[in-house]
Amino acid sequence: MTYPEESSFLQEQADAASFDQALLCEQLTLLYRDSTAYYRLGMGCALVCCTLLWDTTANMLLGFWLLAYAFLTWGGINLNNRFQKYLNHKPSDTAASSASKLNRWRHLFTLGGALVGSCWGVLLVCLTPESSILLQSVVILAMTGLALYASAIFSALLVSYLGFVLPAFIPFLLREFNSPEPLLSPSVILVFLSFLIYSAWRNHLLLKNSLSQNVNNRRLLKQVSREQKITQQLNQQLEAEAKTRAEAEQKLQQAQSSLERQIQERTQALSEANQHLKTAISEQRQASIDLERNRQRYSKAIEASDLGLWEWDLETDEIYHSHFEQLFGYSEQEIPHFMGHLQPLVHKEDYPTLRTALVDTLKGYLDQFKVQFRIRHKGGQWRWLEDTGRVIDRNPQSGKARKMIGTRRDVTDQIARDERLRLAWHAFESSSEAIFILNEDFVITTLNEAFYQITGYSCQELQGTPFDQSPLWQLDQELNKKIRKQLTQLGAWEGELIEQRKNGDKFPEWLKVYRVPSKQSEASHYVGIFSDLTQRKKAEEKLSYLANYDDLTGVANRNQFKDRLHIAISQARLNNGKMALILLDIDRFKAINNTLGHDVGDQLLKELANRLNNQIQKVDTIARLGADEFALIVDHYEQESDITELAEQIYQLVHTPLKIENHELITSCSIGISLFPKHTRGLNILVNQADLARNKVKQLGGSGFEFYSEELQTGSLERLKMESDLRKALQRDELCVYYQPKVSLKKDQIFEAEALVRWNHPESGLISPGSFIPIAEETGLVAALGEQVLIKSCRQVKEWLDKGVEIKVSVNLSAQQLRHNDLVSFIDQTIREAGIPHKLIELELTESSLIDDPEHTVEVLDQIRALGITLAIDDFGTGYSSLSYLQRFPLDILKIDRSFLKQINSPDPQQATLTKAIIALGHNLEMRIVAEGVETRAQLEFLIRHGCDFAQGFYISPPVPAQTFFELVEQYNSKV
Repeated sequence: MTYPEESSFLQEQADAASFDQALLCEQLTLLYRDSTAYYRLGMGCALVCCTLLWDTTANMLLGFWLLAYAFLTWGGINLNNRFQKYLNHKPSDTAASSASKLNRWRHLFTLGGALVGSCWGVLLVCLTPESSILLQSVVILAMTGLALYASAIFSALLVSYLGFVLPAFIPFLLREFNSPEPLLSPSVILVFLSFLIYSAWRNHLLLKNSLSQNVNNRRLLKQVSREQKITQQLNQQLEAEAKTRAEAEQKLQQAQSSLERQIQERTQALSEANQHLKTAISEQRQASIDLERNRQRYSKAIEASDLGLWEWDLETDEIYHSHFEQLFGYSEQEIPHFMGHLQPLVHKEDYPTLRTALVDTLKGYLDQFKVQFRIRHKGGQWRWLEDTGRVIDRNPQSGKARKMIGTRRDVTDQIARDERLRLAWHAFESSSEAIFILNEDFVITTLNEAFYQITGYSCQELQGTPFDQSPLWQLDQELNKKIRKQLTQLGAWEGELIEQRKNGDKFPEWLKVYRVPSKQSEASHYVGIFSDLTQRKKAEEKLSYLANYDDLTGVANRNQFKDRLHIAISQARLNNGKMALILLDIDRFKAINNTLGHDVGDQLLKELANRLNNQIQKVDTIARLGADEFALIVDHYEQESDITELAEQIYQLVHTPLKIENHELITSCSIGISLFPKHTRGLNILVNQADLARNKVKQLGGSGFEFYSEELQTGSLERLKMESDLRKALQRDELCVYYQPKVSLKKDQIFEAEALVRWNHPESGLISPGSFIPIAEETGLVAALGEQVLIKSCRQVKEWLDKGVEIKVSVNLSAQQLRHNDLVSFIDQTIREAGIPHKLIELELTESSLIDDPEHTVEVLDQIRALGITLAIDDFGTGYSSLSYLQRFPLDILKIDRSFLKQINSPDPQQATLTKAIIALGHNLEMRIVAEGVETRAQLEFLIRHGCDFAQGFYISPPVPAQTFFELVEQYNSKV
């Protein structure tokens, strides 16, 4: 026979063995239940991304990817349906078999999530162009949305979420880590990925705790049910014993009535009655024991419910508390008194409320108190507790409370849930987008403040109104059916509508409606969200304008120019006609920008664009292609002379003086012209030809126009060949340095020279700098060329110094070199490696190199001068605002341009005045004066007579190789 106690014990063991299996089943049920919406959302994102990537990615690869993703989506939904069937028709397997099947379902779900995550990782890293920040941002946004959504539904099993998010983002992280120009910093990606995993982990813990409590509660209900059955059995036994006792009493009465007949029978009856009474007493004792056992079982059930019971003896201040250590983290010995030891643990903001409620209950103002407060757990964290209690014993005379009982439970999770609900409601009311909620019959139940702000309709006006009958959404019957059908089938609908505010104004909106399922039905409510697209539409119109027109001048931009040029050429081909392309840019526009400021430069461009727009009639399209570069398209012309007249008209229009901010500007331009079909029939070639013609004008000094010709193409090819040869020359060390002496006019000695580069070409022989320096400046090779000249010059100075001759050499410094951040360190390192004093090197700069970035140039020159290197300004007087540069820049030497020396030979004595003034000006500024280009004895004597410090030129010596220069110095100085 199996006793109830033994049966209950065996059942408890069985329940304990199946707890983990039940918890896993709950987790899988939650996962599979929410996974269908996740797979559908992922498929929607995949379709949107593939649509955007279709024109930029190989269609076959993208199609294969989309097919694979669709297969995974189908597989995930099918797996969910099969799991639901498994739950509905779950066979009565053994515990081991059932656990094995549940683990298999868990592995299948994790595998599906990992495959989906891998698909997204492949799409972002392999199929999304790295060059398109917009497309990468769209894919990353889709992946981020899926990851955030997955963190909510996958958190039941953390490994499932990791299986999705790591394959999705790790490839992107590795690519960005190895990319020289990452779209996002790897540290940002790591922080975001850590945030996702941490959020999923937190959700996993909360969900697992909730599911565990649900399983425990069900187990407790089963246990209580079993205890009730046992109690019922005991009650039946008691009833049977009571019946037996009644029968014994009846027999006793019969025995008493028969005492007169036979004493022996009466004695025997009394003995039997006594025996039955003993048995009844024994059974009653057993019943008491059984009742105590039941009481203990109920006590255990209460303990399992996490509800703490407390009893407070106010006379001794002692307290009994169940679950004390679980709630507080302290043992009962550490906190033996109720208030004295509890006060330091209660949050200072909650203690007054707790104390007031407790005092009012003790004084009898309240029958019972119920208060929530925070307490510092021994582990250091704050926990929310809820106390409920009442007085059960008072002093009869004084009415003072002597004993209280109550319950205490941990409500931290409940308060957290309430806080999340409060925040969700705050977000609902504070959202900038209008939000409304419909019930399952599509009737409006509530809406937020933004809805009222956008439409003018309040909640009171629309509450209870069917969605399709509201004055805001005047939907036709067909659209209403379409929306309801899509919500029923897909659970979501979105689209753009033109609606009417309460005041009658029309406005565009983008409406999204989502189905919110409940546990009992597929849809309990629908949530709609829309935003006012008025400003967005205006922004789109502005973007459309900016995409085709220049924001500064209002003329067409480069994109519009390409479209117009393509149309013009297509029409000319179709009609067998002629068209022309004219390219122009403003001469010395950069100098105007740097000198007068960018505001003046911008105003100049706007004025010139207005002139071209308003005063040139024969031009069909005017476009701005760059900073100061304009293009004009003539769709049709009759004679080439018409284009010549047009070019002259454009030049005169640009050359006409302009008044801008008290500055009168007279500008010129360089114009290049190419004709269709005379010069070419190709669009790109037509642009290149006009560009070649314009560059020809710029090479000749600007201020003019030029038609394209084959000679320009030939010259361009020659320049390309020379550029290629020059690059090879820098690698093969074909450049050499010649030295032109500078004579000290006061000492009549040579102890300075200028380093001038020559190119020893293997085929063309020695090439002068005038033939290749302009190409080096255009191609950016002049910086490398200048570095080689400086290195060779420093080594040559060292060689002369070792021979006992100290020669100071001046080296030209280009504008490109000035822009290098490491220029100063390079100069210093080169001089130190050569082993010469810094004072033996002089650097020459042209005026044009100084005006590119004056502030930066001053800073660099100060650092160079601090090394002990002297600085000279070359070709003084030929540039722009030379006097201001003498005051602004740290210069030591002023070099007079050769053009001023030519005026000395003029019969007009006034021609030499400017040269004398320059010499006097330099000396007044404590600068040394060097005259270059001395070609006659008369020029040299003039310079000596007016106090010039140094002279150089062909009259003294042309540039010569280093050995010849050394011999010349020894010969010249020996005469002295």
